[in-house]
Amino acid sequence: MHKVVRWSTVISLSMIFCLTVLEAGVLAKKKRKRRNSQTTVAQRSTPSSPVILIPTSPANDNSVFVGNSDSAKSAGKKTTNRIKSISDTPNVTATAGQLLISEFRVRGPSGANDEFIEIYNNSGADHTVAAVDASSGYGVAASDGTARCVIPNGTVIPNRGHYLCVNSVAYSLASYPAGNGTTATGDATYTTDIPDNAGIAIFNNSTGGGSFSLANRIDAVGSTSEANTVYKEGPGYPALTPFSIDYSFYRDNCGKSGSITTFGLCTINTPKDTDNNAVDFVFVDTNGTSAGAGQRLGAPGPENLSAPIQRVASFQLDSLDPCVGSASPPNRVRDFTSDPANNSTFGTLDIRKTVTNFTGGNVTRLRWRIIDITTFPAPSGIADLRPRTSNAVVVTVDRAPCGSGTSNVTVQGTTLEQPPSQPNGGGFNSSYSSGTVTLATPLANGATLDLRFLLGIQQTGSFKFYVTVDALP
Repeated sequence: MHKVVRWSTVISLSMIFCLTVLEAGVLAKKKRKRRNSQTTVAQRSTPSSPVILIPTSPANDNSVFVGNSDSAKSAGKKTTNRIKSISDTPNVTATAGQLLISEFRVRGPSGANDEFIEIYNNSGADHTVAAVDASSGYGVAASDGTARCVIPNGTVIPNRGHYLCVNSVAYSLASYPAGNGTTATGDATYTTDIPDNAGIAIFNNSTGGGSFSLANRIDAVGSTSEANTVYKEGPGYPALTPFSIDYSFYRDNCGKSGSITTFGLCTINTPKDTDNNAVDFVFVDTNGTSAGAGQRLGAPGPENLSAPIQRVASFQLDSLDPCVGSASPPNRVRDFTSDPANNSTFGTLDIRKTVTNFTGGNVTRLRWRIIDITTFPAPSGIADLRPRTSNAVVVTVDRAPCGSGTSNVTVQGTTLEQPPSQPNGGGFNSSYSSGTVTLATPLANGATLDLRFLLGIQQTGSFKFYVTVDALP
């Protein structure tokens, strides 16, 4: 049985924040006048769970929204999401939709066996695997009816946690960072290739044969060319041309289906599940290849049991310098120095924030996952942003009481996590890590961290940038 670490109080963290503008600060050096008519960054929609939104329009900095409420900051109040942790439930067999195939691929740069299947606990509580029959656990099978891996009975998958099956013959992402000192190695392995565009399903048993049926299916994903409907939901995702590239399909966790041109709030921050693979999954790869299922720059990000977990809890994000607007330096810095070698032909955009830990305990691992961004191949008028690694910088800030004097603070850099190698910069589903938060140097409850997100600019225009936060106690 796998041990699950819990916090005794409110636990970390599922929080999404947005840094988005419709009149992009990447266009020009000149200052813009503040106009109330520009305060609306995008049409507000009701999130599926409370979110923190920090609009960073160059025209205005008057709001911190919680959920779909109006400005609390302008009313002189600081706002923090606090949601009670969800209690455990009895050990019962998972039903449809409680566990999801959240990310996968059936080939990669190392060939047809460079595969993984990631399972996500969508049940709302920790789940202890318990097969419906006397078999050894939950079977994860391809549409040939052969189980590729079995999640053993007694395995505890934390709420919003993951379980990872990999093809040990050629899986190439085992060094992708996971938890504290761990990487994205498989929790289970297999050696039999899954054919290109074949369906995959997870069942409530590992008996196989007739027991791998629609009635016993927990989740499935397959392409339009998959004939067996037990192994896909809806018509299926668009079949791929079988290129051996660093790609993955992952479940949309913003609500825009990976659209580069759709602005506005993310309406979800957990994996989308409408029982239609065609709209639930987003295709990404590290070169922005057109392989038949949409084209967008991004990266696979397989997660296993040790990975940081997106949890419902509390972090608070404020401007690095609360005495100036969020679109003004030092909160947002536009550097026009051309740096083509680092995917910054038109310079960089540097977004800086102060993060406060309100989880009720220490945080030892922080990861920031990109769920929405304008990037390659952006049409004219839309910015092409390339997330990149940054180092710590010392910045002069004015903090409350404003006007009483300035001080120097160290703004910690963030690291674009690799592998996979991302020579074109990050994109959808890429992740940053806050490397100064570790077991040895945790972020204590109530403590703050000044950090920065550095984005190379390959094309100027309107932009958006959304991330979610994963953490470990």
